[in-house]
Order: sequence, then C-alpha cells, then structure tokens
Amino acid sequence: MKRIILVGLALTLMASGAARAAEKNGGLAASFAQPTGDFDKLAGSGFGLSAIFDYSMAKIVDISGSLGWYSFSGETLIEGTNVKSESLSVWEFSAGPQIDFGKLYLGVEGAYYTNLDEWGLVPNIGLRKGMIDVVFRYKVTEDSNFYALRLGFFF
Repeated sequence: MKRIILVGLALTLMASGAARAAEKNGGLAASFAQPTGDFDKLAGSGFGLSAIFDYSMAKIVDISGSLGWYSFSGETLIEGTNVKSESLSVWEFSAGPQIDFGKLYLGVEGAYYTNLDEWGLVPNIGLRKGMIDVVFRYKVTEDSNFYALRLGFFF
C-alpha cells in the first residue's frame, strides 16, 4: 500500500513540472474525513492524502480533480463491547468543473471510489490564496456518504 502511494506521489511530482510549463497547477493535499448517514455506523473518522490538479479552461471555469486515498477507522458495532468493524482504505478518482470567483470557488466532480465500488458526485466549495487551497468536499452516493476538509498546496 505504501509503495502505491509513493509511486502515485512521485508521478504527480514529475507531472507537476510539465504542468507548470503548460500553465497547469498540480499539488498535494491532506484531508480529514468524517462519514455521515448509514456509513458512520460502519466507519469512523479518517484521513486522506491526495494528488490534486487544477487546469484553467476559460476566464472563470477550471477543470479540477484528484487522485486520493482515504483511511477510515473501525467503529464499535455493539455498545459496551470490543466488537468493531475493520478499518477501511478507499481510493478516490475524481474530476469536474469549477467556477472561480477569485479566491472563492464552487465545483462539482464525478468520482469513483474503490473498495466501496461506488460512483458519486463531490460538490465542493473552497478558498485559494496563492499556492494554498482549503476546500470542503461532500461525497454523495447511495450508501457511503462522507465529507472531507482538505488542505492542499500547489507548486
């Protein structure tokens, strides 16, 4: 698992040099994730790491996306016992348009999540100041909803 993450991050770093030359923005991010709905009965809070990108298409429209990995802790299934669900690792592949209002942006991404085997939408709202990006994302699917607060750095 660690090898896959390191290879993904290395490829992102290599691509970011070429991306800068083509006026693309690439970077890395860390997230705090919290399950909601029925998903919070099976999984506890977690964290994530992502390779992120942002490519300007027009004056206010960008294409954004990420290749991310989330790790959720197990959750106690029966009160007062040590019976817990297993921790869960999930890969996220997402991309979609966003509207840029200067420092503030709104977007929606289509995403696929491994281990959950689900497609979903990820509406998001964020602030970008220079190379720092702070975004609130909410994963909407049938069964496994969660929100994530992500802090990213573009380079």
